Amino acid sequence: GMELNMVGLDEEKEVRDGQVVPPQDEDEL
Repeated sequence: GMELNMVGLDEEKEVRDGQVVPPQDEDEL
């Protein structure tokens, strides 16, 4: 479950923010 969430968030954030965000930020959240 976590793996899918991480990948989905990463892709969604990339399209939404328009820039790559470090995994640390997501890990903290």
